Amino acid sequence: MNEEQSEFGAGIVVCLAKFSEHLWNEWDPTMRRDGRADRLLETEIDIAKKVYPEDDPEARAFSSLVERWANGASDHFYDLDEKAPPALKELASLTLGMGHGFTGRLWTEEDVDRIRALWKQACLEVDGMLGVKSDWGQW
Repeated sequence: MNEEQSEFGAGIVVCLAKFSEHLWNEWDPTMRRDGRADRLLETEIDIAKKVYPEDDPEARAFSSLVERWANGASDHFYDLDEKAPPALKELASLTLGMGHGFTGRLWTEEDVDRIRALWKQACLEVDGMLGVKSDWGQW
């Protein structure tokens, strides 16, 4: 890799596409396809019971998985171009904060739903920037 090359991708569409590769994959904390996410969650719950006995271990465990997922997914926003549409900038800020912000906040499925809503809006806004009349469709 030369000095001018981005490690995780750069631009607008490239950053959005590379982030998109992390949605609904086996590390996505809301996926239950092959049991892997359930096993990860069970392991995290066991850890949370020991480290945070006063907290809700399931909530703490889910939040931990969201943070780990966001840590990898948000890396693709480091070189997001400033011309990115508002929803994409908000998505980048939210996920970078989740994955790298050490906020102490417990992340929930509602936060993951917000990520997906911002992702969808960002896709539509990029089409708008390109002058394309887009339609998300039904399927």
